[in-house]
Amino acid sequence: MNQPELSAQTARLKEILLSEKDFLLTGRAREAAALMPDKMEAMHDLEAFLETREPRSLPSEHRADMETIVRLSTENSAHFKAIRNGLRHAVERLESLHSSAYVGSYTQNGSKIPFTEVTGQFRTKA
Repeated sequence: MNQPELSAQTARLKEILLSEKDFLLTGRAREAAALMPDKMEAMHDLEAFLETREPRSLPSEHRADMETIVRLSTENSAHFKAIRNGLRHAVERLESLHSSAYVGSYTQNGSKIPFTEVTGQFRTKA
């Protein structure tokens, strides 16, 4: 990969990261996750190019591009973590609602009879 190809590759990766950020900020995590194969391919190509070079040998505009890519990746990672934590908390709340829910009936004196202990003693009144 030569310098123009590197510029195209970094621009492609920045575009993917910006799209991912937009999806994450608008609550479309599924679309953000769908970008993963393209992002991984772009990152692999970029890493293959950088493997053979010293980081300080890159022109300053490419170093600035790399810093932008790192910043966007870090921000997107934080957004993914926030989404994951939100989903985890929502599941925990749903589980706690389920565990504390009471499904049953009451006797004439007001005591509870859970439906799990039903013995067929209920009658329908018209």
